[in-house]
Amino acid sequence: MAKSSEEEQKLIENGWIKAWLLFEVVAVKKEVAESALKGHIEKLKKEPALKVLEENFTSTDPVEPAEHFKASGIKETWSQIVELIVCAKDFEALTNMVVTYAPTAVEIMAPAKITIDMRSAQNSLATVADMMHKFAAAGIGGMLISGK
Repeated sequence: MAKSSEEEQKLIENGWIKAWLLFEVVAVKKEVAESALKGHIEKLKKEPALKVLEENFTSTDPVEPAEHFKASGIKETWSQIVELIVCAKDFEALTNMVVTYAPTAVEIMAPAKITIDMRSAQNSLATVADMMHKFAAAGIGGMLISGK
């Protein structure tokens, strides 16, 4: 599962960005939690601008349901976590991955300094802006602007 550190070093030397990611899923059935998270990560692994170097799935455990689940009569939910070490081709690819796959947490591990050209910076910001507009259009988010 883990790729050689030689491959990792070569990717970083070629400008790729190494990052740690954490994903968590919570579902009302254990099997649903497991299959949903596995499917999500399998889809991520097919992204050409990403290389998954390591993956570590935890066991799937019962957790206290959130209040909105309790209000619906759900007494038990299941949680599973996966930690990934990935290399992204560039900052734009890393931004796209975060917006598309929504990890719970992200930490850039290498390199110590990232240089980004204007095109890549603009594309990354456009990706985030597009997602914000999609949330607003769906009625589940957006930016509130005050006239005061």
